Amino acid sequence: MSIRVHVQKFGSKLSGMVIPNLGAFMAWGILTAIGVATGSEMLKGFIAPMLNYLLPLLIAFAGGRAVHGYRGGVIGTVATMGAIISSDITMFIGAMIMGPLAAWLLKKFDERIDGKIPAGFELLVNNFSIGIIGAGLALFSYVAIAPMVETVTKVLASGVDVLINNHLLPLTALIIEPAKVLFLNNAIGQGILSPLATLQLAETGKSVLYLLESNPGPGLGILLGYMFFGKGNSKASSYGASVIHLFGGIHEIYFPFVLMNPILILPLILGGMTGTFILTMTNAGLVGVASPGSIITIMMMAAPGDHIKILIAVLCAALVTFITAIPFIKRMGNKDAELQDAAKKMESLKGKKSSISSVFESPVDDFNFKNVKRIAYACDAGLGSSAMGATVLQKKIKNAGLDDIKVFHIAIHELPTECDVVVTHKSLIDRAREKQPDAYYVEITDYLGAPEYQELIDKIVADREQKN
Repeated sequence: MSIRVHVQKFGSKLSGMVIPNLGAFMAWGILTAIGVATGSEMLKGFIAPMLNYLLPLLIAFAGGRAVHGYRGGVIGTVATMGAIISSDITMFIGAMIMGPLAAWLLKKFDERIDGKIPAGFELLVNNFSIGIIGAGLALFSYVAIAPMVETVTKVLASGVDVLINNHLLPLTALIIEPAKVLFLNNAIGQGILSPLATLQLAETGKSVLYLLESNPGPGLGILLGYMFFGKGNSKASSYGASVIHLFGGIHEIYFPFVLMNPILILPLILGGMTGTFILTMTNAGLVGVASPGSIITIMMMAAPGDHIKILIAVLCAALVTFITAIPFIKRMGNKDAELQDAAKKMESLKGKKSSISSVFESPVDDFNFKNVKRIAYACDAGLGSSAMGATVLQKKIKNAGLDDIKVFHIAIHELPTECDVVVTHKSLIDRAREKQPDAYYVEITDYLGAPEYQELIDKIVADREQKN
């Protein structure tokens, strides 16, 4: 398994703890924004308790539950309390450690005693195991985890301060923009930037770090380039993709456009640098997590007085990316052979086969499609791109008269699931196959206009007509 896949899996686990609780983050951000803007002491009273207790405990519960169900969520929450009360900083990272760790230890304990509990003592043993192990882990997190997280966080925060004070923060685009296209956005956003932004928020009342990964400007610039200078399917898809990207906040929608023409990483980096430079020079920031990275969410989370500054930064990032991407998009043309040659060149540079060269290949299979009833649309987090893709595919299936087929979205880490077909992006296919190897897979590169959607529908219709 490649390093990229490992990092994707790690980022998926982090996002799996944060994304289910985004509603709570939004509630905290709204209360914070209104409280700071109005000066209401009542609203300000929500800020610290929600930030220091509610949000870390929700993260811990989600992480524990993902490992060992509800019991795992409970013990993960108990164990995290030790880190929370031991430290003056917000324990997001501590929660991401203790939640899954505590649940894993409880899971191992339950496996060891499975079938060995005397009849009638199950409830007693189950409760005492959480109580005793949870109490011990709470003490452990108080003594060991909290100091460790504090040290690491302060070191990282000091590094960020150096970048900010020396006006070097735009250089982070060299890492962030390429990593996003490789579907590592969750690892960066949820695992690194958000915890550091929370520290900065506590000190200054806002943080520019919330915008480094969520800025939709660079991606919008790429899509605008395809809108004006693209050809064929890429041009046709870019219109709807730009709306979904900017207002829906699903950044994954522009990743395939870059994967088809990897040199577009350079305009993305330049656009990201531009946006971050303007944000730092104008001292703009957000008061909470902007996820999904929609311009609507960003405006809601913008610090008082920073709305215009942020809009200018987003537009300038889009403009720089758009202008610098034009020659690359024009040169690309609309020939399948050119794309395949470019993909093979990438493979020779990487020393391994990538998924891009097979974009235009028609898969051959002996799968029987006549009994397809459930189609799982899988993505990294199971929300943004997969929810959108599932909606598009469901509409096409309904229009084809296949009303008995259900399309649902799911996170890759939640596989395997009961389904007949799994649809996922080519960059995520290795992880999905590892989770559910026996399923029939449809690999797509364009969430909106993927020709594979219609190919799948045609195969289902053909097999059902043959049956009749």
